[in-house]
Amino acid sequence: MFSDLSELHTALIEIEPRNFVSHFIFEPVPFLFDGIVSDWIEWKTVLAENIDVDPRDIVLTGSAALGYSLNPVKSFKSFDDNSDIDCGIISPHYFDISWRYLRQLRPSWLSLPSKTKFAIKCHRERYIFSGTIAADSILELLPFGKEWMSALERMSQIVPTNGRQVKLRIYKDFDSLRYYQASNISSLRQGLVAPVEEDSGDSEISVIPTEE
Repeated sequence: MFSDLSELHTALIEIEPRNFVSHFIFEPVPFLFDGIVSDWIEWKTVLAENIDVDPRDIVLTGSAALGYSLNPVKSFKSFDDNSDIDCGIISPHYFDISWRYLRQLRPSWLSLPSKTKFAIKCHRERYIFSGTIAADSILELLPFGKEWMSALERMSQIVPTNGRQVKLRIYKDFDSLRYYQASNISSLRQGLVAPVEEDSGDSEISVIPTEE
């Protein structure tokens, strides 16, 4: 997808963030599949059948998609043997189930680990507003969580994701995923042009914490 990091940097600077998402995340075969479209379709069809969504509604993100991480705190880390597989699931149905579940206060949540309670709080204050369910941090709590966790275990046993942790985030629609990714791309872009436009003060989109 990108021959080296400098080519990625050039694309981030020259292409508007929302268009970058179309060119390099939504449309192409992910980096992980080495340009082999049939392998990509077969892989996401298996996942789709196991979590009851359409294969078209599965999008790889993170370094498995591009070869480099777009997490603003990971300094363009290259995809390697330890990298996780981050998937975006476009599903208004599962988003709505999750949203209805998380908006309730449940007595059983009082005994949850602090990290999990913080994740629930983040959903109420930030993630859900942007049309995102960070299922990678709370999947076991959701009504369909056990079924999806079993599906992810199976995906960790097949090529090319064998031996890797597969993580999911749920998005209300494609625009929500585009916004989420563009937020982080905008932050990276500003960092790349900062030496030249040090005092511009412009900010296209506020940053939302992202996956790998």
